[in-house]
Amino acid sequence: MNIMQIDELNSPNTLSEDLILTHDEIEKFPKSFYTHAEAIFHLQEVGIEIKQTRVAEWIGVSRANVSQVVGRMQNSGLIEMNDDLTLTETGLCLAKCISRRHRITERFLSEILNLPWDQVYEETSRWENVLSPVTEKAMLKLLGYPNTGPFGNPIPYSNYQEKKMYNLLNVESNKKYSIEKITEELKKDASMIDFLQTHEMLPGTEIIVADAGDYSITISTNKSDYFGIDQFIAKRVFVS
Repeated sequence: MNIMQIDELNSPNTLSEDLILTHDEIEKFPKSFYTHAEAIFHLQEVGIEIKQTRVAEWIGVSRANVSQVVGRMQNSGLIEMNDDLTLTETGLCLAKCISRRHRITERFLSEILNLPWDQVYEETSRWENVLSPVTEKAMLKLLGYPNTGPFGNPIPYSNYQEKKMYNLLNVESNKKYSIEKITEELKKDASMIDFLQTHEMLPGTEIIVADAGDYSITISTNKSDYFGIDQFIAKRVFVS
């Protein structure tokens, strides 16, 4: 199998690793493999049990559809099926390459094309399936070789070292924090992104946690206006 060096894909400050899949080999897989591998990778990132039902919910398809695709991915050596779904080394490489395209494209659409944040995720899902290494390199150069997507999620195969951070369910009251990351699950929902943007809950924003209760958390992003968020959101916004 041919090896593609990561520095052919990424910025000058990348990890010195090899990819086990070439671009041509990635392109031979059905696009449904991209979607499922990426979903499993994102679930893995946030520590959620990787069951077929959960993957179906993430993608927005039936469990029967997921079962069919997962079976084909298993036959292709991309997935191992035990109690949970597990990506093989090759499957993880595929997932990380697609997630990488996704996060680079998100930055490009939001920062270069100035696309509204509530439209970025849907458009990115279209672009990521057809992005070539040449286009990817050009986008990275225009962006200044970032290590994260616009929502703070690390770009796979970059040299980003994630700092210690906590979700908003695990912070103390009456303290100031900085938003570092918003998980993929939140930014899939355009109305959720609109809510976060309206309240300035974006990476880099400083917040004050006024009250951390059992069912909701009261925070402020501008020292005067306080608002509440539920546990679902709090669990998926990470701060330092």
